[in-house]
Amino acid sequence: MAKDYYKILGIDKNASKEEIKRAFRKMARKYHPDVNPDEAKSGEKFKVINEAYGILNDDKKREMYDKFGVVEGDPSSYQQRSGGAPGGGQAYRSPDGTTYYYSTSGAPGGVDFSEIFGNHKNSQSGSGGFDFFNDLGDIFDVFSNRGGSTRARSNPFRNVPREGDDLRYDMEISFMEAFNGGERRIQYKDSVTGQTQKLKVRIPRGVRDDQKLRLKGKGMPGENGGAPGDLYISVHVKKHPVFERKDDDLYVVQEVPFTLAALGGKMQVSGIEKTLNVTVPKGTHDSSVLRLKNQGFYKINSNDERGNLLVQIKIKVPNKLNKTQKELLDKLKQAGL
Repeated sequence: MAKDYYKILGIDKNASKEEIKRAFRKMARKYHPDVNPDEAKSGEKFKVINEAYGILNDDKKREMYDKFGVVEGDPSSYQQRSGGAPGGGQAYRSPDGTTYYYSTSGAPGGVDFSEIFGNHKNSQSGSGGFDFFNDLGDIFDVFSNRGGSTRARSNPFRNVPREGDDLRYDMEISFMEAFNGGERRIQYKDSVTGQTQKLKVRIPRGVRDDQKLRLKGKGMPGENGGAPGDLYISVHVKKHPVFERKDDDLYVVQEVPFTLAALGGKMQVSGIEKTLNVTVPKGTHDSSVLRLKNQGFYKINSNDERGNLLVQIKIKVPNKLNKTQKELLDKLKQAGL
């Protein structure tokens, strides 16, 4: 069976291109991997939404889909006969078993089937070049002006429910706030009531830089009884002076004396929570990396799963030597070291 792309985007079959685009953006934001990093199937849902938009936003593909239920790239919804259709064309069998014949140069109603079945690359992207979050109105810009929404008003003669616009808020947090999680409060002046609105935002433990937090129903009010939009918090994590984060792992550079690198031994390394004792193997080379398991960032919303702390060794070469040190190094040099 062909997918119901209208149902996927939450629109009816008479939706305009603007309504299709609006629904696509809203659904894409809702299921974007940046909003659902701990949901294994968020990427699959996001792909289907892109696929739906790729069909319904293309006039010819949409006409083909509306007539026959054909889905580009879904072999279960159509078939092509070997040898083709009468007159050198091709055959398409719809899900209900009806066979239609058409020419690859065109089709009844001006639909170009070769374009519908081809152009696979464009249909897979499905995004049309949209930036799903940066085009949103800022919560302060929108609510600070009387009248509210930045979008064009709905057609007054079309009295149907319409969801409110989604909004964004950029929030900067410290590296340690991202590590520990916590709460932040934001406030703004509501343009409708004139009252100061306060929102409490929960920062999940292990949140990543540029990750989005979705506050359902905290965007612009809907029209004609439609549900309110959502508010997306875009999190920006400040850099740490010592640690660098890559996924859930932490990286730190640690200087060690040549003797410790050559002979091996114990040293202390500053972890993100506490000082850690580390064993340096004999013969450790410069730029070697030691891994300390479960000493990195917590995986988002987890209290026990963590990344690793990766310690890059930097062998320290002293700038100044006292007499004893110089004599010892001379002896090492004579011994071939």
